[in-house]
Amino acid sequence: MSSVPSNKIYGVSQPISTNAPTKSDVKLTESLNESLHQSNCYESKKESINRVKVLSKLNALVKQWIKTLTSQRIPNGNKLNAGGKLISFGSYRLGVHNSGADIDSLVIAPRHVTRLDFFTSFKKILLENSSVKNLESVESAFVPIMTLTFEGIDIDLLFARLEMSTIPDDLDLSNDSILTNLDEASIRSLNGCRVAEWLLKLVPNMESFCMTLRAIKLWAKNHGVYSNAMGFFGGITWAILVARTCQLYPNAAPSRLIQKVFFIFSTWKWPAPVILKHFNESKMSTLNNLVWDPRINYADRFHLMPIITPAFPEQNSTHNVSKSNLQIIQEEMKSALVICDQIHSGSATWNDLFEEVNFFSRYRHFVALSMNEESNEGFFESRIRQLVQIMERNCQVKLAHINPKKFKSVQNISVWFLGLEFIENVKNLDLTAEIEGFKKNVEKQAKGIQITLDATYVKRSDLIKWIPVTELKKGRFINKTTGTTVSKKRPVSSSPPSSEVSQVSAKKSCIDMNAVNDLLIKMKSNN
Repeated sequence: MSSVPSNKIYGVSQPISTNAPTKSDVKLTESLNESLHQSNCYESKKESINRVKVLSKLNALVKQWIKTLTSQRIPNGNKLNAGGKLISFGSYRLGVHNSGADIDSLVIAPRHVTRLDFFTSFKKILLENSSVKNLESVESAFVPIMTLTFEGIDIDLLFARLEMSTIPDDLDLSNDSILTNLDEASIRSLNGCRVAEWLLKLVPNMESFCMTLRAIKLWAKNHGVYSNAMGFFGGITWAILVARTCQLYPNAAPSRLIQKVFFIFSTWKWPAPVILKHFNESKMSTLNNLVWDPRINYADRFHLMPIITPAFPEQNSTHNVSKSNLQIIQEEMKSALVICDQIHSGSATWNDLFEEVNFFSRYRHFVALSMNEESNEGFFESRIRQLVQIMERNCQVKLAHINPKKFKSVQNISVWFLGLEFIENVKNLDLTAEIEGFKKNVEKQAKGIQITLDATYVKRSDLIKWIPVTELKKGRFINKTTGTTVSKKRPVSSSPPSSEVSQVSAKKSCIDMNAVNDLLIKMKSNN
């Protein structure tokens, strides 16, 4: 791999180090690659070919649908090639998807095709297609979405309507002018594609970036901190953190970059923002209110872990993060840094880092959230984090930790678990008001969607009544009292003492406006 010169700047600052990988780093990277293959992080050639075929067929459906609507709505529309296209983004576009992963994709349509058309006539086309299974739609979501399975491949499908009469195949998504006169839903839907294109431009070495991100994603999923919908970090957020680390260590090997990700962001002075590039001064003043800027937007000042997307309008990818989730993410990163140090000293392996953590060993008290209607699970999952926020308002609840993993109960219904940690000497704590308030909020937000949910307090000793014992025994067990994690293979030092955690969580989570003001002024002056 060619080295980046020491005076080369990626992002908003000079690199911390441009040192080349050591022999030990190279060797550890080789063993890392083996571990990733063993963990099914790479797909087979056959599956790769199948994905291309599926996207091609879905793209053909999109074009035919737009062609039909064009002929119906435009004079002489049968002679007009209005185009339209399907574009992938997310992990598939970045080249870090694993076997069995879904594909994030976006339907781009000309101005005479609306979002209502997407959720009616195009949805009808998909429902009538024998290759399509498990189709769900959430039109009221922050980013309206359809999810489906097409010939065995899971697809997340968004929609954007551009102010253009035709959509060319060579459309440049990085051009800010395509955002002209768009509604906010289309801007948010386009954001994923535009961010992916910028990420590919901003990292110094794609190969190192991809392997590091694969590893970080595997770790995050196995440690229960991978879910934007539930208030943790989603794929784009982890990609931004890895990209920033690559900018700061442009010549480092993936084995070293993983360690640096945990070092940098476990010691990051939150809520200082993570930014990949200087903000652009856009001529589209109507969209400037969407740009993350705590000097202007009051709500932005209370974001706990701002990690800013690089495409205009620059936005915070972590607005869902709660006070509890901030603490959980920091603890997990500190624990991971310890294991990475042990890997580099030869006393641990990558499997120790990637080993799944047993969620149920963390807490003694839980709330079980269950529902019967599988067709509305997407809607429900996007609301679960509201219960965390409700619990955090109770002064006797020290921590509310939602497990992103969905389980099948012994009654064969979908169930999620919220782990609770109370302050010391709590007696006779009644959470009925919080639980009932959450249920009423969700039912009110359903707006006609048929949904029957239940939220029940469960002691750890009663978990066996809810899920199979095999689920209760999975992964590394954690001793919350001593602040250590205990593997089936060996003990690993983990979280900071509870007193330190308490001090961290007690700090006021509000952005230092003077620091942010200086940062944004400097970024714009350098632009």
